[in-house]
This record gives sequence, C-alpha cells and structure tokens, in this order.
Amino acid sequence: MSTSTFRAAVVRDPGGPDSIEIIDVPVREPGRGEVRLAVAAAAVNPVDLAVAAGLFHARGVIHQPDLTGLGWDFAGTVVATGPDVDLAVGTRVAGLVDGFDRDHGSYAEQLTVPVAKLAVVPDGLDLSTASTVPVNGLAAAGILDLLGDATPVATGCW
Repeated sequence: MSTSTFRAAVVRDPGGPDSIEIIDVPVREPGRGEVRLAVAAAAVNPVDLAVAAGLFHARGVIHQPDLTGLGWDFAGTVVATGPDVDLAVGTRVAGLVDGFDRDHGSYAEQLTVPVAKLAVVPDGLDLSTASTVPVNGLAAAGILDLLGDATPVATGCW
C-alpha cells in the first residue's frame, strides 16, 4: 500500500459476507470544515450484513453502481485538518459515517469527514469503546424522543 491510498471494506456484488472485499482507496485531503483521521476502531453493526446481503439494494435504498462502503461508527485520531477546523492533529475523535450511497464507510484505515460529525473522545475512554457509541447513542436518543415526557412506571426505573 502506498501512502497515497488506504484500504477499505466494500461490497461490489451483494451476496452475503463472502461478497465483502478489501480495496485500495485514494487518500482525500480534508476540505473546508473537514478532518482526515486514522481509524483506530470501527463498530460492527447488523446493517452491514444487510448491505452485504443486498437487502438495501433490493429495496432501492442503495444506488451505488460499482461498490458500496461498509461501516458506520468509528473512533480514531486526527491526522490532517482542512480550513476552518479547530481540532488539532492528534485529537482523538469518534463519529458516524451515515447514508447508504457511499464509496467507503468506517471499515477503512482512514476517513475524511466533516468536523460537525465528530465528538472529541474524553481522556480515559479507549478508542475501541468510543467507536461503539455513535449508532447506539442515536438509537437511545431516538427512543427517549419517542417516549417524550414519560412517567416512570416504578420508582428508580428511569
């Protein structure tokens, strides 16, 4: 692998876990409001198996003609910043690559993402653990939104 590429997991022809392949992807320098980071950890989510199986292709959710990137949550270290970014190189961050139509996701050695999609990982929290928070945190927030101002059923339940 040269320094101008990195490896990422993708699906070209959906058909289950055996359809996942590793490809070389060109490094993209961060633009305005973006950072490039070295991925230290990426959480595994059931949605990736559904993508590999072709479920979202069959339902018309994925329109990528050549390949679809895998992986959603990630944690890593900032290695380059674009203009208008206040994060320093070396900052530990976690975040989410969302959407289905993408060339690669968090199952990659590097990512270039908007800084608005990141959170700084607190000292004392390892990056593997931090990578499990974004999708699970969004799910928890969604459940709380659905519950609204629900009254607990028993004392200490909430």
